Amino acid sequence: MWISFVLLFGLVFHRSNCEYDRNNAATGIKLSTNDELSVSASNAFLNFGVVINPFNSSTKDVRKRCNVGYMSPDYFVHSIGVIGAANNGTNRELFMFAFAGEITTKSTLFICLVTVSRSTCNAQHQMTVLHSADKPQNYFLIGVDSHATFVYGFTSTMAFKLEIATNQIVRNLTLETLWPSIIFLPHAFSVSDQWAVVVGYSLKHNSEKKNYAIMECLIDLISLISYSCETLIVESTYLVPSNLLSYNELYELSVAIRDENVLVGIHRLNTIVILKKNQTSLTKTHVYTVTSSSLTSFGRLVGWVDERTIAVVAYHNLYSPWSQSQIFFYDKNSVSSTSPLYTFPNNQQTIGNQLFQPHFVRLIITNNGNLALLTDNSLVIIVPVAPINHASMWVEPSAAAFVFYYSPMPCIGGTFKNESGLGPCTVCLPGTRNRGIAYSEGTSCISCSRNNSNSYCSLAALVEFDLNTMTSHSQVMAYPESADTTNFDDILLENMFQTDSNFSCMIISPFFWTIIAGAFAFSVWIMMAVIKLGKWEQCNRYRTWIKTILIHTDLIREGQRWVGGLATIAIIILVSFACWFCASFLKRYPIEEIFEPVNFACDSTLINAKFSTGLDLLAIPKSTDAQRIINLLDNQIFNITVELINTGFTCESISVQENLIGIQYANLIPSCERSEWNAVTSITFALPYHYATIQLNMTGPHWANAVRVCLRGESQIILNTILHVLDFCQLFSAPNQTLAHASKIPFTITKIINITKSMEKTRPITYSGLWLSSVHGALLFNEAFYTEFGNYLRYTFALTTIRITFDERSFYIKNIQEPIVRTRETVFQALLFTSLVIELFGFSFLLVKLLILPIIRRILAICHKYPVETQSFN
Repeated sequence: MWISFVLLFGLVFHRSNCEYDRNNAATGIKLSTNDELSVSASNAFLNFGVVINPFNSSTKDVRKRCNVGYMSPDYFVHSIGVIGAANNGTNRELFMFAFAGEITTKSTLFICLVTVSRSTCNAQHQMTVLHSADKPQNYFLIGVDSHATFVYGFTSTMAFKLEIATNQIVRNLTLETLWPSIIFLPHAFSVSDQWAVVVGYSLKHNSEKKNYAIMECLIDLISLISYSCETLIVESTYLVPSNLLSYNELYELSVAIRDENVLVGIHRLNTIVILKKNQTSLTKTHVYTVTSSSLTSFGRLVGWVDERTIAVVAYHNLYSPWSQSQIFFYDKNSVSSTSPLYTFPNNQQTIGNQLFQPHFVRLIITNNGNLALLTDNSLVIIVPVAPINHASMWVEPSAAAFVFYYSPMPCIGGTFKNESGLGPCTVCLPGTRNRGIAYSEGTSCISCSRNNSNSYCSLAALVEFDLNTMTSHSQVMAYPESADTTNFDDILLENMFQTDSNFSCMIISPFFWTIIAGAFAFSVWIMMAVIKLGKWEQCNRYRTWIKTILIHTDLIREGQRWVGGLATIAIIILVSFACWFCASFLKRYPIEEIFEPVNFACDSTLINAKFSTGLDLLAIPKSTDAQRIINLLDNQIFNITVELINTGFTCESISVQENLIGIQYANLIPSCERSEWNAVTSITFALPYHYATIQLNMTGPHWANAVRVCLRGESQIILNTILHVLDFCQLFSAPNQTLAHASKIPFTITKIINITKSMEKTRPITYSGLWLSSVHGALLFNEAFYTEFGNYLRYTFALTTIRITFDERSFYIKNIQEPIVRTRETVFQALLFTSLVIELFGFSFLLVKLLILPIIRRILAICHKYPVETQSFN
């Protein structure tokens, strides 16, 4: 007999466990919350999680958490409805809630009122048995009116009304009585003060198609009668009844009431419906269907934040580090995939790892706008409304618990919030800034200075930043081009006989001083002629002495004429300038060693160098010296510095990795500096090799107005080979934009090899090399992305990345520098110029003798009527 009893009990217990899913928190109403009390039920752990004053963390009305166990292990709770403080809120010691349950061993339905002591967490139960069912209930929904006077309930077969004060059923009727003309299956239920809305699936008794439709029914709570029932959505497909009679996640519905407005979610169709209550019916005002490749089950849960703002839960296909579902907050007049006002969770309002990326299965927004969530693991999330310039943020729990809290925190740097609410702080508008909570300026955005033209105060600015302090630069300079004239003969002649009206140029002009010498010689010649013609005997001695000296200095007629000695003075001056020019011109090579300006000619660009530039393939075999500079360039260590400008990212939130094959990566160890006064974070690290792909990972709810990337490398000298310093910086900024959540900076690097030939052909050629760095096609700012897909996405990314890639060209730039003239050539050219000048002056004398003097004599003879005589002025 005892064996039979044990076997019978085991069969009953096994049946109850199979038919009652104790681990599914999504069925029924496992969480109920108002501004005074929050209660969740766990059929797996057979207890209620009670939180008194869940949204108040002040010491005056302290928050209290209690665990209330089930009275019996064979209880199965379907739904909960919180009442609040006992005795209509006058007793702050006792708090009440109701729950609808089922005794699994008997399939008996009951409603129970529970009173919990705030000080002791002791609970008193008042249970009222409704009736026995022939099978487990899939839908047993209850709700409490806004005055906390009655508890209303619906099962698959009946509806009832229980008076809280007396714990008496004052109204109990079957669904056939409530809806005589239809078969109605309630799936969701929301209660106001004197009316309620039930949504579910219905089938008309006389329907020919025998197809269920989604229907809403307006209920009068005073008499518990149905005002009206209307079809919400016309189905285009046949609904299988078995999917509607038993719990099926796909066919679940949700409903919420705010004042005279009703919101219904139909996630199977990604649709929400907004209705307005009239006297005895509901009128549809908006029907929104939101389809997106990244969203499913739009409308799984719904709620009203206030009269204009709604909350809709959807499953998010894109990877999120916080949860598998997301709450989208909309203006009720504008609902689309790109129009959310904000979402939860977001990068300011994250969810801790303790919740294991949950699904939300129950959403409640209280009359005061506070938010409570139940996850698929039966854990509760409490999010209070945050005041102006605050956002409710995750509080790390100190111990394991069933409930997790958010607490209002001041807005982070670069953000503000101009109204109280559940959402995050939004970025400061262009022209405003907010340093953050660590500074006395407060947590609101203030205007930037309008007097400073260099002030960079973009979107999400923390400070006013002067971009002139972080400019772009490169150590590479444009390789010079050869002058139009690279023949030294032409250069020498051009500069010896150059004239310029500029005084500084005139005083170093050889031609000018030659003219001065010529003028002096002419004056001496005039003086000598006057002495002779005037027959001044006392001056003849000096004239003879001067003639003797000038005859000995005559280079033109080889000591035959004293006039040639006068011309020799000009020759000496011109040749002296030519020698000075040649000696100075030789020193202006190579260009790397020219530090002084030109002081020997009018042309300030004079250099003793000619240049040629070309491209050469790296694959072609090189000489030993050329290969040495290529090896030095290949082995030069690149140090990268990334400077995030006007940012809230700190060193602790930044990591650097080298991306390997596939998803593999290797962590790099950077050095980091943070400057709070100008909100700049600088990260420096060595590049493992020149082809590495580097990724900076920045976690946290922050942005950056601009970024500067610098590439640096040290110099090295080996024999006649010089590796130059690498120093390249590129600033990236865009007006009124922030750094994108996924940025790319592609570096293109090209070798430059400079070949400098020696002044002496016997000396070795000098090879120098450096890198030419450039960035083309960088993708760092994507304001168009937010414009196209929704500004709310600005607050949804947990990770901001900058990916830096390198691509080296298969060729190199070869620059060749060689002197226009070498030392020996210069000496020879100077001698040639000297002989040329002497010959020019000799030719001038010959021209004067054969052409000029005969003409002059003829003119003088005519004027004085003297016969033409061949005389000499000697």
